[in-house]
Amino acid sequence: MTLFADHTYSRVMVFIDYRNVYEGVRFGLEGTELDLSRLTRILVGDRDLVGAYIFDGIPKQTDSDDHMPEKTRAYHNFVREQGFRVIARESVVKQEGKFVQKEVDVSLACEMLEHALMNHFDVAIVVSGDRDFVPAIQKVQSAGKRVEVASFSNELNQECKRAADVYYTLDDLPIMAMRSPVDQGGDARWPI
Repeated sequence: MTLFADHTYSRVMVFIDYRNVYEGVRFGLEGTELDLSRLTRILVGDRDLVGAYIFDGIPKQTDSDDHMPEKTRAYHNFVREQGFRVIARESVVKQEGKFVQKEVDVSLACEMLEHALMNHFDVAIVVSGDRDFVPAIQKVQSAGKRVEVASFSNELNQECKRAADVYYTLDDLPIMAMRSPVDQGGDARWPI
């Protein structure tokens, strides 16, 4: 419950930290995939969506042992066709045999702050439970904007939840889509 009066807050922008959300579902049911379009529609509800961003990192072709860069770019093109604006940083580095993103959280925070200061939205929905976003959330709120946070409980930091005006858990929302066996067999739309 919030202390603030209920307002319409009709203009909404969504900022999705893709890898953070992907980590929350990657151990889900075989043959299912996160439906970012449905997720966005559920979170926005009957308000006006004025922009939806996906932030992700991709490895340089020379840093990757497999086809991850091509699959990731193909997935980015797929979500662009759905209307998302994709901001992809060629900044994934391999550390201890695992790919780690760099610069992606900062890109999301800067984009959200810029749009807040330019008065492009009333509500920012941050789809990530990463504590790194707490200072940006607080700055956007100090600019008179409302910030809602949505994440899977296994990817949520409690400081991020406390900073939000509203928090949504993604655990029970109907945001998973079934894939056909053809898609599971290597369709480039679905990243690894």
